[in-house]
Amino acid sequence: MADIIAKATQALTDPTVVQPWFEANRRKVNRWIRRREIGPLLGGLTAGTLDWNAYTNYLAWRSDDGTVVREINGSEMVLDPSMAGISRELLMYGGREELSASVFRAELERLAGQVDSPVTVLEIGANIGYYALLEAQVLGPDARILAFEPDPRNVDLLSRSIERNGYGDRIDVDRVAIGNSDDTITFNLLPLSNKSHVDEDSFNRAHRIEQQIDVPQKAVSTVLEERELPPDAINVVRMDVEGYEAQVFEGMQGVLESEQPLVVFFELHRSRLDDETIDRMLRTLADADLEIVAVTDLVGPMWYEVQLPWDSFDDLRGIDEDRSLHLILRRTS
Repeated sequence: MADIIAKATQALTDPTVVQPWFEANRRKVNRWIRRREIGPLLGGLTAGTLDWNAYTNYLAWRSDDGTVVREINGSEMVLDPSMAGISRELLMYGGREELSASVFRAELERLAGQVDSPVTVLEIGANIGYYALLEAQVLGPDARILAFEPDPRNVDLLSRSIERNGYGDRIDVDRVAIGNSDDTITFNLLPLSNKSHVDEDSFNRAHRIEQQIDVPQKAVSTVLEERELPPDAINVVRMDVEGYEAQVFEGMQGVLESEQPLVVFFELHRSRLDDETIDRMLRTLADADLEIVAVTDLVGPMWYEVQLPWDSFDDLRGIDEDRSLHLILRRTS
């Protein structure tokens, strides 16, 4: 309620400031009504007026073990309605980042038809498995998906979803962080499970850290060596590491320098990277002969994105500091 009152007050003084907020909520309500989803609609209304989501609280109350199963992108996902972040988003909206996911699915299908050997995926920052399960469903039983996730809360849900779908033959889960070195690091757990991260910076000051834990960190080069995989065995890299992107790329030079077909899908957290780091990272990707397939930007709700008319790495230099963009790249040979 306090948020609504604040937005209404702002609207009286400067309507343009709150227009995106009202537009986002209009899209949410339209989606629920169009899909006849009464539970999420009531949950959204109570969350907006009472700061209490009646729908997700009801789901948590009626569940024997505190979890709920929903079919998402063709697989069954085990979700926790009490956990802020992706679980609640999927329960409320049935999807997230839908434009990016659609483009990524198409790239996976194209890649599977292009390479002769089974597709091998590095799924870095797997969270509760939204993309790992999509990869497993699209690529089939011959795929090998190496999923890395340091948050124990996420690993539990991901592991249960893998078991429920019978994906144990294609997804391996390792509870480690991926970076540019092999050591032990401090990992910050946030109430929003998809915002937990490694770095301590201004982001932490704006988001309450629930707990700090020590987790092992490995470079991709180490991960491949441990599994006796050559760098050119990797066909897909998908990651969301909350501002740690540059460190991950630094630890996977062998993969980037190989000449195999490759799909890279990651979120660029502009607010957490300085200009020099972004410039260095973009040069690395360009030098790897990767080309831009799509750049998408979230606009309001977590499922609604727009595709930006950018097809060059130069377009990504100098973007606004408060933006986070999804980049889908490919190397055809």
